[in-house]
Amino acid sequence: MAMRRTKIVLFGDSITQQAFSTKHSGWAAAVNDAYQRKVDIVNRGYSGYNTRWASQLVHEVSSHFASGSPANGRDILTIFFGANDASLADGTAAAQHVPIAEYKANLGKLIDFVRSDHGSRAPQIVLITPPPVHERSWAKFCGEETSNRSLEQSRAYAAACKEVAAEKGLPVVDSWSALHSKAQGDLEGLFWDGLHLSARGNTLLFEALMGVILGKLPGLAPDALPLDAPLWRDIDPKNYESSFRAARF
Repeated sequence: MAMRRTKIVLFGDSITQQAFSTKHSGWAAAVNDAYQRKVDIVNRGYSGYNTRWASQLVHEVSSHFASGSPANGRDILTIFFGANDASLADGTAAAQHVPIAEYKANLGKLIDFVRSDHGSRAPQIVLITPPPVHERSWAKFCGEETSNRSLEQSRAYAAACKEVAAEKGLPVVDSWSALHSKAQGDLEGLFWDGLHLSARGNTLLFEALMGVILGKLPGLAPDALPLDAPLWRDIDPKNYESSFRAARF
């Protein structure tokens, strides 16, 4: 099987869809910078989606790992849902709400599908919990008197995500705690609308993700992965073909 770059596929809702935002210094842009010339990043973020609807897309997401063999032997898949599942059941975003028990079951099904789809070659899955929410800002952004999401509900769904990670033996990025604990009295400042991350919020999420990779998955850390072609200084200008033949891929 042909060698290729490692892939990091980001599967989630709007917080993933916006993860390459230049306006808000998106967290995926920071990941891309950290893995320059080592990883191909595929963004599969779907604004407004919950785990119920994500189940209809997991086949396509999983297909990105089908061809070739990654340079380090393993790819990464982040699964980052819950912000919409945690919408209040009696609020204006009730159509997005998924009960917490079903949320946990749905996460498990997404994980099981990808694992069964690839067997021993399955990507390393990393769960990311839903982040906190700033209720007042979100209600204002939506033009409503009360928020259709709550800080307490987002915390409960974050805890549920961590439970699934423990059950499945997966690393988890606790974005709820990472953002909430470092808000320093300015939770509102971590979002541009109360729900989606500002530059500060994106930085904290990136740091939390890299902390998990460095601590739990050191073999997939940026410094552990090879470049995908020889450095220009190592290319023999008189016999450059041989320099590329000697490269790993």
